[in-house]
Amino acid sequence: MIYDFYVNFHIQEKNDVDNLVSGSEKYSEVTDVFSRIMLLITSFGVKENFPDRRGEPNKIKPDVYAKVGEREYSSGLKSLIHSNGNYNDQLQCCKLSELNLLGINSSPDISTLPKGSFIIEFPITLAKPFISRDDTPLYIIENPIRKDKVFGIPFTSAMSWKGNLRWTMMKIYLEPKANDPEKFVKVRFWHTLLFGTEKGMEEMAKGWTKYLDELCPNVKDIYRNKLKGRFGEEEVPSLTGMLYFYPTFWDRIDMEVINPHDRKTKTGKNPIYYEVVPKGAKGFFKLLYLPFYHLGKPLSELKIKVINDLNGVVAGLKAMMLTYGFSAKKSSGYGVIENKWDKEASKLVIKGFLDIVKFSNFEELENIIKELKERGNEFTP
Repeated sequence: MIYDFYVNFHIQEKNDVDNLVSGSEKYSEVTDVFSRIMLLITSFGVKENFPDRRGEPNKIKPDVYAKVGEREYSSGLKSLIHSNGNYNDQLQCCKLSELNLLGINSSPDISTLPKGSFIIEFPITLAKPFISRDDTPLYIIENPIRKDKVFGIPFTSAMSWKGNLRWTMMKIYLEPKANDPEKFVKVRFWHTLLFGTEKGMEEMAKGWTKYLDELCPNVKDIYRNKLKGRFGEEEVPSLTGMLYFYPTFWDRIDMEVINPHDRKTKTGKNPIYYEVVPKGAKGFFKLLYLPFYHLGKPLSELKIKVINDLNGVVAGLKAMMLTYGFSAKKSSGYGVIENKWDKEASKLVIKGFLDIVKFSNFEELENIIKELKERGNEFTP
């Protein structure tokens, strides 16, 4: 944003925060709620504390008032996204409509893609809140939810979906094979084709690669040689995966608080505020698959490979969305969805093998894949 914006509308006194929340007085021309939220950070520049509601001076820190207001009287960020719901109203009536109008949130067209390409998409509703961390350098609270920088819409990024699904498929496919080196190499290689080269695949392995190397240490060189041999490279190739993810934009945002208590006094002194996408929020999940590592194979073999990949990916999606979660603090149950959605808004289509089919939960999707396997007698799990 232009810095003059913050200069012209910066907070100087307590009434400015209230006027900013209501969009009145000098803030009447700032109609975008996200912009009003960003203006709350100017409270950090106020040097003197605000008076309280009884008029006693120097009682309330300006940044605290800009976060939550005063006791039972909500103001600031709490009022905009929690008490009054102004932000959610604008998200649902305007921001998401702008995305759709611009075609940003539209379904991908696979008509020009190779045979065997598939698209899975379905609406999702959160059964537990979703938490993520934004990378904005300055915000009124320390833990903002990640938002699109142009529209201010909370979202789950494509890279977040990819990382969480890869992690989940590692849990359900790779870790159980740690004591079976041959199958471990096979599954690890398959995951590389789906998601691309692992992070940390360097001379001194680190991160994801280091963990998998240590999980089954006897086969780390076999895995690397398999990659080199498959692609005819002297070094481990840098690969792009066959799965392409899309961001999910959420239609609601909320604010929660953790108030750690002192062990001796049993009182809380330093509440920690954070934004969440709350339970019941709705979004849309989209996943595209291009079988470019299987191209050139006979049609029957291509079909087997594609359905095998689809079967594995759907099992991973089900585990990620219903059991493991895809949010920060997922070990505490955050970031799982309801296993039901509008059937007519869903879609699975495999170019050349399956026309558009609809499904209302993961079990219906699994049954569709099961029928595909039964029709293709050559399929091997």
